[in-house]
Amino acid sequence: MAFTSNDVLTLADFAKLPTSTVWGAIDEAYNAGTNPFRAAGVLASSPLVQRSLTDGEGIRTEVQAWNDIEYVESNISNDDPEDHATPLKMDSKIWDAVRMHRNVGISGMNLVQDFTAQDPVAALGTRVANYRNTDEVTALFAVLHGLEKADATAKKFTFDMDADFDIKQVLKAVQDAKGDNAGIITTLGMSSTNYLALQLANLVTKAPTDAVTSFGRIADRNIVVDDRFGNKVYGLGAGLFNYGSAPQSKRSVAVEFDESAGKGSGQETIWFRWKQIIHPMGFDYAGTFAAKGGPSFAELNNASAYTLATDEKKIPLVVIQPAA
Repeated sequence: MAFTSNDVLTLADFAKLPTSTVWGAIDEAYNAGTNPFRAAGVLASSPLVQRSLTDGEGIRTEVQAWNDIEYVESNISNDDPEDHATPLKMDSKIWDAVRMHRNVGISGMNLVQDFTAQDPVAALGTRVANYRNTDEVTALFAVLHGLEKADATAKKFTFDMDADFDIKQVLKAVQDAKGDNAGIITTLGMSSTNYLALQLANLVTKAPTDAVTSFGRIADRNIVVDDRFGNKVYGLGAGLFNYGSAPQSKRSVAVEFDESAGKGSGQETIWFRWKQIIHPMGFDYAGTFAAKGGPSFAELNNASAYTLATDEKKIPLVVIQPAA
């Protein structure tokens, strides 16, 4: 359904729109690549995770992954029909995950500009999509920092530098952590301060011009800049986090009327409700949560939230701590 500036659209009208129309506009903007972790492949859309969102409304769930085929020497063929070979199996692994049910409400008084736009549905959809992208990255950092806290003693993913921030030590830590599998670290996450140090040293190159998103690069790895990384440098790889997201099955878009607000002038609020999973592959969710709708970000940012469930060498994560 298209609207022009000649149409009068109110929140009451929004409540009458098909849910698919509203969420279609949101998802179009949401999937436009505004999230650098998705653009870098660190946060990867997963059909298996997406499918688990439709399996009821529970909080704890499972996501499936396929293990690599374990290598054994190939067979020597012969002409004996009674000499049978044993086929290799590609085993699946089930990870325990957690589903989050989230929502956001927007006051009608904040939407005047959106409703006077050429396409108010798209304008409002973009606003909600931007919020969801920010919320998604915040959730990712909560999980990432929780994984780091859990590794504080085991030191399977965390490495200390001998001195201040030094890109040579960063690359050496990646090599020491992953060995001949170091290529799985495709992205380096760092603060703007550390990124500036690389720029001042003329070490940063740019991604190819035909890339969808332009990243600074070093040692053939993309650089994602976010001050929530702090002074540490995070080596991240494709598919470290898998995600799925979908509108709630019931009342994913709803309008609330509070007639008594404003001393009787009334207040309208539009609510958007969705469910999502952001799961670190190779880990099981083992945490607890107080709310019925799933864990808060503070509960995800906890050493007991996730437990390692596979060989750490296969997980594309390295956390490098400068000495100062």
